[in-house]
Amino acid sequence: MLAWLETLWMDFSYACRGLRKSPGFTLVVVLSLALGIGANSTIFSVLNAVMFRPLPYDQPGRLMMIWEVEQGRKMPPPVAEIVDWNKQNHVFEDIASTSGTEAAPLGGGGTPEQIPVQYVSPNFFNVLRVKPVLGRTFLASEIHDLTQTVVISGEFWQRRFNHDPKILGKTFTVSGVVSTVVGVMPPGFAPFYGEKIDLWYPIDPAGDRYSKRDDRGWLLATGRLKPNVTMGQAQSEMDVIAHHLELAYPEVNKGIGTKIEPLHQALFGWSGQALYPLAGAVCFVLLIACVNVANLLLSRTETRRKEQAVRA
Repeated sequence: MLAWLETLWMDFSYACRGLRKSPGFTLVVVLSLALGIGANSTIFSVLNAVMFRPLPYDQPGRLMMIWEVEQGRKMPPPVAEIVDWNKQNHVFEDIASTSGTEAAPLGGGGTPEQIPVQYVSPNFFNVLRVKPVLGRTFLASEIHDLTQTVVISGEFWQRRFNHDPKILGKTFTVSGVVSTVVGVMPPGFAPFYGEKIDLWYPIDPAGDRYSKRDDRGWLLATGRLKPNVTMGQAQSEMDVIAHHLELAYPEVNKGIGTKIEPLHQALFGWSGQALYPLAGAVCFVLLIACVNVANLLLSRTETRRKEQAVRA
């Protein structure tokens, strides 16, 4: 064992002396391999973050996105339709509504500014099973035309209010509506794409303003499957509900079906078409780097043919 280690150390020392004697050769080899390995590490990090890492919620595999489907095209449903789905289904624990990130004017209690907000139904946080670190979430009974309650992000709490421990109950205006803070969400909580969100603005899906069903494309429907319910069972029941709604509202639901899709797939499924070819191209870059290094070593060996013959 000792002799083997001694031989290994001698080979290692000889290799280091050889590299030190040819700094230009060493630099080219290191840069070639660093380029290939660095590119592969970067693309794998992106793939891991987008494609492989589970969503940061409790039992994320039970979370589903529910779409309306017309002639094969998926689209977010009207707000009132999400209410109907909640009332008529037996496969979801609950179905919540949420918008993308939008800008809203903030006034009162400091410098007016535009802040990123997300419009959500009161049950949104329960569907994701995420609780505030301070206070509570808002209630449907607290949503009025001129006043409301809101939930803010941990980052907004720090930036705007300097972690004020008495933040609960403070008021300001959002889009001209007097808003009272009732909760603060954990730092880093920003569904679904990780965009910056300062405040969650409540909406009442059952409100009269959404009864016309002419607001397709605004709010996404996210549901949590009940225990032991499969996605196939849920799809079958939602197909039946879609048929009932088509009969009940023929003017707006004619030819409209539903499609259930895992939340992770709905959010990031598009990325596979872009990232997998890119990953293949990056792997090819590493292969080219290895071939170049092999050619350099081969040419260097040819120049030392006489030395190797003497050593042999």
